[in-house]
Amino acid sequence: MAKKDYEGVGITVHWDSDRCFHSERCVDGLPAVFDRGRRPWIDTAHSSADRIAAVIDTCPSGALSYTRTDGVAPGRRGRAAGREDRSSIAADEDWVVAGGAADVETAVTITPLRNGPLSVRGPIALQLPDGTTVIETRVQLCRCGHSGDKPRCDGSHARVGFTADGVAPGDDRS
Repeated sequence: MAKKDYEGVGITVHWDSDRCFHSERCVDGLPAVFDRGRRPWIDTAHSSADRIAAVIDTCPSGALSYTRTDGVAPGRRGRAAGREDRSSIAADEDWVVAGGAADVETAVTITPLRNGPLSVRGPIALQLPDGTTVIETRVQLCRCGHSGDKPRCDGSHARVGFTADGVAPGDDRS
């Protein structure tokens, strides 16, 4: 995807879409600045550099970081001008699975199926729309938005002609 910079008074916001986990802490924390329905989706004119930096400091993925251009000391997601400080973009430990063969074997696997759902192999806790939680080891999650059994897939993707990249069904051992 893309890396973009959004310049404002006293702050430049750096955005790396490939790193985003969509926790929505930015959108919830400062919706006037971070609005996914607007283009560009970040508009620094709607708040102060201090408030923008405070919200970005809560980003768990490191997709958002910033450079203070007003001389104020940066927080945890701040970085020096012209530098991509690894600590400012490092994902929080509780949001990532540590590397290593044992972790890969026990990690939840999510595979987008070609023209179909997300195939998830667990164990996972799936929270349903009524608030109940069920423990699953395999589930197919709707990706087309048309399922009558959300978040599960009911096959509506075939009826509506949904198309998207992914692996061939059956290739993910689901």
